[in-house]
Amino acid sequence: MALRTQIREGHLSAGTSLAGELELAAALGISRHTVRHALGVLVSEGWLHRQRGARTVVAPHRPDDTVIERRLGTFYAFAWEVEARGERHHSQLLARDTLLADARLAQVLAIELGAPVERIERLRSANGEPLTLEVSILPAALSTSFEDAALKEQSIYDLLEQRHKISVLRATESLKPVVLEARVAGLLGVPPGSPAFSVERVSWSRRGPIEWQQSLIRGDRYLYSVELPRSVRTR
Repeated sequence: MALRTQIREGHLSAGTSLAGELELAAALGISRHTVRHALGVLVSEGWLHRQRGARTVVAPHRPDDTVIERRLGTFYAFAWEVEARGERHHSQLLARDTLLADARLAQVLAIELGAPVERIERLRSANGEPLTLEVSILPAALSTSFEDAALKEQSIYDLLEQRHKISVLRATESLKPVVLEARVAGLLGVPPGSPAFSVERVSWSRRGPIEWQQSLIRGDRYLYSVELPRSVRTR
């Protein structure tokens, strides 16, 4: 994003107040929604700081560019995050297979046992750097409309909206630390045994669960954080 570049190169110094969302959208030639999402990303990464009175200012300390902070608590997608950082995303399509749902998938996706599903495996990159190996499984009736070329350049969530008018509204995730075996490490460009996060997700639309996903995410490039509000009981 242009704002990150300006801060990184010193054109916007610490403490500088930014213009409002509408002004930024007009100046950058993008929508207000995109500006709001991008500002949220820059705040979470530490480039910006929000103050009282709805002011957004340049943070006093420069963040570590080598680590991407992903804050839990709000819905995210890889492509959306990369675009908000002002970078180019691309997916290498490694495999597409039609399977019959086993008992676990049938339960997770709320479909009949043996119903056709499609397994889509993609290597997700930002500015040419591989960051995530992602496997998505969803009903074949939905995914067969996704062209290979579209899967290389777009989010599955955007494709669901474009092709089927289905919006993903929420997701549940579980995370655990793992070490990478040789094949995955080679795809991600790190040595075998490197640390990573294994993230399992189920995404939901109004019609119910719509996608199961598992991602292996480079541990040297990502940091997960979460805000923990405390409820204080008054006497």
